[in-house]
Amino acid sequence: MIREQSRITQGQLTFFILQTQIGTGILSLAHDVQSVAKGGGWISVLIAGIAAQLIILVMWALLRRFPSSTVFDFASRITGRFLGKAIALAYIAFFLVVGGTVLVRAVGIINKWMLTDTPRWALVALVAVTAVYLARENIRTIVRFYVLVSLLIPVFFFLISYGYPKVDYFNYFLPVQEAGWGNIVKGAREAVTAMYGFEMLLVVYPFVEGKDGGKWKAASSAVGLVTLFYAYVTISCLIFFAPEEIALTPEPVLFMLKTFQVPVVDRADLIFLAMWFPNVAASIISYIYASANGLGYLFHRGNHKKAVLYAALICSAIALIPQTPADVDTLSKMVDKVTYVFIGGLPLLLLLLAILWKKKGERTL
Repeated sequence: MIREQSRITQGQLTFFILQTQIGTGILSLAHDVQSVAKGGGWISVLIAGIAAQLIILVMWALLRRFPSSTVFDFASRITGRFLGKAIALAYIAFFLVVGGTVLVRAVGIINKWMLTDTPRWALVALVAVTAVYLARENIRTIVRFYVLVSLLIPVFFFLISYGYPKVDYFNYFLPVQEAGWGNIVKGAREAVTAMYGFEMLLVVYPFVEGKDGGKWKAASSAVGLVTLFYAYVTISCLIFFAPEEIALTPEPVLFMLKTFQVPVVDRADLIFLAMWFPNVAASIISYIYASANGLGYLFHRGNHKKAVLYAALICSAIALIPQTPADVDTLSKMVDKVTYVFIGGLPLLLLLLAILWKKKGERTL
C-alpha cells in the first residue's frame, strides 16, 4: 500500500517526466541531427517524438495491467521469481549507468565552459551530494522541486529567441530535404537519445493518482512538450549557423548564446548554463531515485532511502571512469545502444507475455 505522502497528481507526473528528459541532450542536439539529416534535422526531432509516444503507449498498456506495481515487482509476476529478479537487477544497472552517463556529460560541460580549473572529481562529488539530499525524499517532495525548476524553461525560450533578428531564415534553413528522407529518418535515432527519461514511467506509475487514461495523457503531454521544445531549439540553431559551422560546433546552443549582446549581461551562455544546471541535476536525481527504488525493493523491504547513498556512489564511480572526451563519447554510444532494449524491447516483451499468460495485478491505490 502506497502512503498518502508518496502519491503525486497527474500534473506532477508531467513535470517529473519533463524534467528527467531535459538533460545534456539539449545542448548538442542540433549538431547531432544536422550531421545526419542536414536542414531536415528538426523533422528528425519530430519523428523521434512520435517514436517516443509509441513507446509510451506500449509502457502504458503494460503498466495498466499492474497499476500498483513498479517494473521491479511486476517483472517477477510475469516471468517468475528468478527471471523477474534478473530483469529487476538489469533495470537497476541500466538506471545507474544512464545516471552516471548524464552526470559525466554534465560535469564535462561545466568543466569546459565555466569551472575550467576545478577537478572533475570535485564537481562529481558536489552533484552527487545534492542528488543524495533530494533523492532520499519521497516522490512528492522531489516533484515539487521539479515543478519549481520548470519555471526556468520559459527563460530558456526567451534567451534562445533573443538572436532571431540575426538569423538567416532561408539560406541556412532550406532546403529541408537536402539529405533525403532516408537520412532524416536516421537522424531521428540521434534525437531519441536526447529524449531519454520517459522510461521513468516504469517506476513512478503506481505513485500517480487518478485513472489510467489520465496517467497516459500526463506522460504523453510531457513527451510532446519536450519534443516541441527540442524542435524549436534545433530550428533556432539551424538558422543561426551555416551548415559548415554547425558541423564543427559540438554545443551550438552555447556558442549561439555566447555571441548575443544582452543588456546588462556580458555572457548569456553562462546565464543559460546557471539555469540549465538545476534541470540536468533533476535528471540525475531521477535516475538515482529510480535505481535506489529498485535496490530498496530487492534488499531493503521497499525502503529506498537506505539505498540512495550507494546508488549515488555507483553513479559517481561510473562518471569518473571516462578520462577523455573520446571515452565519454564511447560510453554514451554504448548506453544509447543498450537503452533501446530497456525502453522498448523489454516493455514490449513483458506486455506480450502478460497478455499471453493472462497476467494482471490488483489495484491497491
